[in-house]
Amino acid sequence: MSIVERKIEEFIKNYMKSDKNTMRLIDKPAFGEPVVGFSDGDDELYSFYKQHIDPQFYKLPAEWLEETYGHPFDDRNVSVISWVLPQTEDTKSLCRDKTDCPAMEWQLVRVYGEECNRGLAKALEGYLIGLGYEAVAPMCSEKFSWGDSERFYKVSNWSERHTALISGLGTFGLCDGLISVKGKAARYGSVIVNCRLKKTPRSYKTYNEYCLAKNGCTACIRRCPAGAVTVQGHDKEKCVRYQNEIIKKISHERYGYEGYSVCGLCQTGVPCESRIP
Repeated sequence: MSIVERKIEEFIKNYMKSDKNTMRLIDKPAFGEPVVGFSDGDDELYSFYKQHIDPQFYKLPAEWLEETYGHPFDDRNVSVISWVLPQTEDTKSLCRDKTDCPAMEWQLVRVYGEECNRGLAKALEGYLIGLGYEAVAPMCSEKFSWGDSERFYKVSNWSERHTALISGLGTFGLCDGLISVKGKAARYGSVIVNCRLKKTPRSYKTYNEYCLAKNGCTACIRRCPAGAVTVQGHDKEKCVRYQNEIIKKISHERYGYEGYSVCGLCQTGVPCESRIP
C-alpha cells in the first residue's frame, strides 16, 4: 500500500471516529471500524455489471467522472475507493431476538447512519480534490438515480455492494446482502478518483463464494418475516412491500417512530452476521 492509499484509509477511519458517526436520536455510534478496499476503474467486472444490469442506465467509473467534469477520462487511470461500515455489536445483539421488526437502533442507522455514510463520501471527495485529483461520490451526485427493471424490480445507476465486491471486500449471500470480512450486517460506500491506486486482491472466485446456502444453510430464509428469501433468492418486491406495510406500522406502535422504516433481520442472527462463515 502506497502513501496515497494509506492517507485515504486513514481519512476514512478518522472520519468514522468523529461525532458524525451517530444515530442522532440515540447517543450511540452508528457503525464500528470500517474496512477499505480499492479497485481499478477498468476492471472487467464493471463492464460486466453495466451489461448485466442495464447498459443504458448503469454508469462505469470513468463515465461518472466524465459526466461530472465534462471531459473524457482514461479508465486505465481511474480507481474506485470502497468501504464497509459494519453495524455495531450492540445494534446487532438488539436485533437477534427480533422476529417481525428490527430494533429502533437498526432503523436509525438506516436513516442517520446513512447520512454519516454519505457525509463520509462527500468529505472524501473533497479531500481528494484538495490533493489535486478529480473525484466524485456517486451516491451524493445529482446524477445518481433509481429505475424500474423488469428483470431486477429496481436498479440504480451505481451499486455500492457490487462496487465492494469488485474492490475485494466480499461476496453476495442468498438474501442479496454482501458478506464482508465484517459480515453481512453492514452498509457500503464509495468514491471514484482520477488516480491509479493499488487494487485490493479478490480472494474469491465466484460472486456468492462466502454464502453457506450452497451447503444447505437456510438461516436467512428462516429470519425473513416477509417470506421474501427462498432457496431461489431474494424477492425484492415482497421485501419492500413488507417494509412499507408492516414494519412501518410496527415501528409506529412499538417505538413511536414515524420515519423511514426498514427491515434487515436477515442480516442478524445468521452465521454471516459478523464474519465470513
